[in-house]
Amino acid sequence: MASGGGGTRPGIPPDEVDDIRRRLRHHDQLYATMQRDSKPFEALEQLEKGLFLRKELLGPDHPEVGKVCQVFTTSCNTLAMNSLQRDNHLLAYELLKKAEILTSPSGYILDKKMRMKLRAVTFNNFGCFYKRRGKLHAALQYLAKALKIELTSEEVDNPAGTHLNLCATLSQLGRHGPALEHAQCAIELLEAMAETREQKGQEGQAPPNGATDDGSILAIAWHNMAVEQELGHAG
Repeated sequence: MASGGGGTRPGIPPDEVDDIRRRLRHHDQLYATMQRDSKPFEALEQLEKGLFLRKELLGPDHPEVGKVCQVFTTSCNTLAMNSLQRDNHLLAYELLKKAEILTSPSGYILDKKMRMKLRAVTFNNFGCFYKRRGKLHAALQYLAKALKIELTSEEVDNPAGTHLNLCATLSQLGRHGPALEHAQCAIELLEAMAETREQKGQEGQAPPNGATDDGSILAIAWHNMAVEQELGHAG
């Protein structure tokens, strides 16, 4: 990871520039060490310190600050979900909150498509967080925010997954009609993606890494649709 090699923010005294660069190299080296030693939370702490030193040295609009912010935000989301799986709810919340702040318009990610993509991921994960904690209305609000971004952006990871999360949350609230609609949307999206992949395969292009995962998600979507149809008729 580059340590702020040039284009320093104007007005910083030379001795202060040297001190910031020295501290930045130190944190970057620790980050690399923690990554190598499979200590992701310790690595994240060093990455965060490096991010704010870069902002201080280069200014918030520097491309390097934006790139490091993307890596940091992605790591916050990944480790938040790991923490949630281990029932460390406070840490999961803190990490997701950082990701939410950094993907806001006042954050440091100037590439709007990338910022909105990461914001949709963050909102989706917040939805999973609140669903896990049994706060279904809060989960619904965050999942709806994620879906709103995904409907207006091409740079999204998993809109079918958002529909399935909405399906599960609405089902728990006893709203089986809307839940069924989201299951159907997920199926339509996944089948369209499979069709696009098939066309690319015929054109000699390699399939993306998530192809087999989409097959598993499609099976879940069909199962959820059948369940919601049954529950809807029972209701």
